[in-house]
Amino acid sequence: MSDGIRPGEGGGDAEARCALARAAQPAWAAFPIAARARVMEATARLLADEGPALASLLSEASGQSPAALWTAEILPTLDALRWLARDGAGLLAPQSLRRSRLQWYVRSTRHTLAWDPFGVVGVVTPGNAPLFLSVPQVAAALLAGNGVLWKPSPSGEALAGLAASVFRRAGLPADLLQTIEGGAEAARAVVQAGVDKLFFTGGSAAGLTLYRLQAEQGRPAVLELSGRHVALVLADADLSMAARGIAWGKLANRGRNCISVQLALVARPAYADFLSRVGAAMAGASAAPGVRPTDPREIGRLRRLTEEAVERGARLMFGNGTGPTLLADVAPGMCVVDEEIQGPILTAAPLESETEAIAWINQSAYRLSASLWTSDLALARRLADRLDVGQVWINDALHPVAQPAVPLVGRGKSGFGASRGLAGLLEMVQPKVVSETPLGAARRH
Repeated sequence: MSDGIRPGEGGGDAEARCALARAAQPAWAAFPIAARARVMEATARLLADEGPALASLLSEASGQSPAALWTAEILPTLDALRWLARDGAGLLAPQSLRRSRLQWYVRSTRHTLAWDPFGVVGVVTPGNAPLFLSVPQVAAALLAGNGVLWKPSPSGEALAGLAASVFRRAGLPADLLQTIEGGAEAARAVVQAGVDKLFFTGGSAAGLTLYRLQAEQGRPAVLELSGRHVALVLADADLSMAARGIAWGKLANRGRNCISVQLALVARPAYADFLSRVGAAMAGASAAPGVRPTDPREIGRLRRLTEEAVERGARLMFGNGTGPTLLADVAPGMCVVDEEIQGPILTAAPLESETEAIAWINQSAYRLSASLWTSDLALARRLADRLDVGQVWINDALHPVAQPAVPLVGRGKSGFGASRGLAGLLEMVQPKVVSETPLGAARRH
């Protein structure tokens, strides 16, 4: 397949493309993993050369400035590719397992843990971060020896085409990576094509629908779904830093990240001061490019959420739901609290105790991430141990996920399995144990 071939657009085409990837996969898996890692390293170099084109495509899709997209998507993606190339091969190397000392009669048997690829995996990715949430996932699957059937979001199709051509120029076998265009039906076609494992990033409803289809075929999946990030601000926090960090954690990418801060629970003694500071930070950022939603349906939903919250007792501190908005004194039962918000609305409520905050976070259906803001790091670590979420950030927002060795893990309706880091890389393989007993030591059975 040449670089210029059109991506697939239908269910039958998904089956044909899955078959192409499946035919190419055994030879790729037979390559030494060091050779596959060199392809990932070359991909990183070539993708860096395409940086201006990537920034332009990303800016066109998101409305953000190209400069902001270098730090938000391009550099983290390049870093992830280099991490896979330099560390991934060693992490997937076969391991000799420790033999039993107590059971002397099995001591002579040697055990090796190896990692086999699944075959062809399906990767379905969203439009809110079309480079960073897709290319590292695709690269991890390829490094592990899999073929890939990739369905990007409609807004990320041009970007996916460019990335696929870069992989091939870096030395990837031509048919190993296949892309398919379209919306929900194309995503269903990926599953129905018979992929050996599904990796889905996106909304909970769509992800669970695909998961049911995948499970009916007895095949596994990893789901990275909706989030509802809660920031816990303690009385001893640096309120200036917390307000700036939480405002940025809400407004970056129009609040469309699954890990965007949605709710700030603030110790009552610091509540009024925090509201003043975070409101000022949001007001200062309200005119920046890439902050306000552009989809009329999204704007309408955000306005309705704001109006419903005010009707039920929330205080509107800043905005009106069509752009950066701050709602204070929210409570469970309000849609703006209980549902995931894909938009620049930050909610806040006072809390009386840390135990109350822990219960609020742990009882949420969406438990992807949370953050703790305090000067007492020992206390923060103890509280982190009590939080039933996939990741906890202390005095930070968003930045930790840019680190390539850090996995993203969901709980509850935020999904299951892992992406990125060692945990994500191990999702791309299946373990196989080879146990070898020397002939001279063979036991009677």
